[in-house]
Amino acid sequence: MKIILIFLSLFFSVGKSISQINKEHLNLGENAPKIVGVNQFNVKIDSDSILKSQKILLLFYRGNWCPYCKKHLASLQENLQKLTEKGIFVIVVTPEKVDKIQETTKKLKATYSIIHDVDNRIMKDYKVAFEVNEQTVTKYLGFTLKKIQDYNEANNNTLPVPATYLIDGNKKIAYVHYNPDYSERASFKEILSLL
Repeated sequence: MKIILIFLSLFFSVGKSISQINKEHLNLGENAPKIVGVNQFNVKIDSDSILKSQKILLLFYRGNWCPYCKKHLASLQENLQKLTEKGIFVIVVTPEKVDKIQETTKKLKATYSIIHDVDNRIMKDYKVAFEVNEQTVTKYLGFTLKKIQDYNEANNNTLPVPATYLIDGNKKIAYVHYNPDYSERASFKEILSLL
């Protein structure tokens, strides 16, 4: 009985944190906002140029402090060659500071482009940004805020919903995975089956 009560308590606390995040996001067929930035290899990334010859798989992650993010990004690296062979250019966006992105790249041996989202511009354009507070993160708030202070730029308590978008050559959203539950991530197997 005690285990059931603990499970129900955790279920409702997680459900509450999810329900407080704005569920408005970009949908299939909508125009994809332009993405501009500099990746961890000091290469300028411009989605308009990339989309002339390739599709873009766009992922958002919270930080390498997040075990779910690390697992998803490791899976991305494992599937990168297959995605590249299908004409996909991968862009990963994060609020992490540049030095933390370098740390992430080294830990995961990441060869895809990771962009530090200056002023959370890309996250806002794609409607995945949310402010970390008691309403949006009801569980592990202290831990999350501490990690954000360590990993994000000063005075930036914003995280993304870890969404995934596929953008086609017409600059339209062709695939969406958006789930406020940070433990739920897009399946690269599913994405590859759509290409």
